[in-house]
Amino acid sequence: MSEDKNSCEADVCEACGTIVELGSVIAEDDTVLVLPFAGAEQADVNKLAEKYINAAKARFETVEVSQVNSATEQGFSCEVSLKFECTAEKLIFEMGLSSI
Repeated sequence: MSEDKNSCEADVCEACGTIVELGSVIAEDDTVLVLPFAGAEQADVNKLAEKYINAAKARFETVEVSQVNSATEQGFSCEVSLKFECTAEKLIFEMGLSSI
């Protein structure tokens, strides 16, 4: 019996009763992490964003950072994009987000 590379069984993993498409979890070109921050005071929002930027730079020297600040009805928002060299770096950083 030959393997059908287009079958759903080859692309789907079942773990703990949950079905996950492996390609959606780890993609070779998934290197950008976007972090949204919002708050009443712009200084507080920027301080929090800077905390995450510094953590990314401390762990991965080559990370590329872009930041977009804007005013909202509720206060201020900041969207930080972190571009890592590879997907593994992004995943490692994401796993450590709770400790920042």
